[in-house]
Amino acid sequence: MVEKIREIPVTLGDVSESIFGGVNTKNSLLHRLALPEEGGSDSYYLCEGLCKPVFIEPELVYPYVSGAFSEKFAFRSSPYRFMLPYELSGKEKKKEYNVIPPEELKTKFPMAYGRIMEFKRGFCRDDSPLKSVDYDIRGGKFFEYFNTPKIIATEGYHLQAAFDTTGNHVFENGCGIVLKDPSKYAYITAVLNSSIARLFPSLCRSEMMYSGYTAPAVMRRFPIMFPDNRLTEDLIDTISSYLEFLNREKYARDYGVPVWLRELSGFYEQISNLLVLDTYFINDLDPRLLNALEENIHPYAGDMDSENNESLLNALYYIKQRILEASSSKKYKFNIGLPGILNLSQSSEEL
Repeated sequence: MVEKIREIPVTLGDVSESIFGGVNTKNSLLHRLALPEEGGSDSYYLCEGLCKPVFIEPELVYPYVSGAFSEKFAFRSSPYRFMLPYELSGKEKKKEYNVIPPEELKTKFPMAYGRIMEFKRGFCRDDSPLKSVDYDIRGGKFFEYFNTPKIIATEGYHLQAAFDTTGNHVFENGCGIVLKDPSKYAYITAVLNSSIARLFPSLCRSEMMYSGYTAPAVMRRFPIMFPDNRLTEDLIDTISSYLEFLNREKYARDYGVPVWLRELSGFYEQISNLLVLDTYFINDLDPRLLNALEENIHPYAGDMDSENNESLLNALYYIKQRILEASSSKKYKFNIGLPGILNLSQSSEEL
């Protein structure tokens, strides 16, 4: 299987406009802020370095991707935020984010200025006047594509990916992926969360690449195979949107994920995985099975970001039952049998 995907001529680097690493700071404790457990105002955070509450203007604080938690399809709510004392400058076609000079920071964002000064004196034991170098951040490509939609790939327990629709999530580890064709984001996200990604480490070792799997130079070598029919790609795209919603629902339930929700998410993830594996290896799924999926899987007409999630959850459960019923009555067969990745040598009623 590794040899087979090595022969795929198209790579992630070929379909991407840019693949780049995250931000690099001299002191992550200065920029990374913990959220208080009891909640509070939009400007209230906790400083781990000083072990005390701090206040920052919310305009300078952004969501943080840790990579330590599951980030498949959607982002888990992180207990951290990230302070970026930067402002956008330049023209629309060439975005540039420049560090805010100390004197301007003191005038426009006095809470952030006071927090940086206190950290510098209390944590770094440095009483010298504040300079931009004390709080600037390295990451040229990161800033070039900040506020640009992108996939963020992290390692976690294994390679995983989520689509950042607004592009304003800050990450230190992992990589950002900006595609040449925006219509391919859902499909590429599904591939990076599929069993193909479980093979990628073996591919890297076979080619003597021993850096982290999400290092930009390594991720550029990820093999990409597109379906040879529009139906399969549309199905994967739609299921990817289902999984983005379902994973947001799972991540939001701090008190525990109910079994039915875990099974619902697992059902759609298995179908997505099956379609991706068929694209890469088999390309002979029973057409009647594809027809059953086509008849039932459609883009949701409502707002997936709506606070009323019950109707969408009910709809996804209903679609699952329809697929199982259609598959059970016709008993389609698909023999994939890819040891170590997915072993589906069964009738589709057993999905």
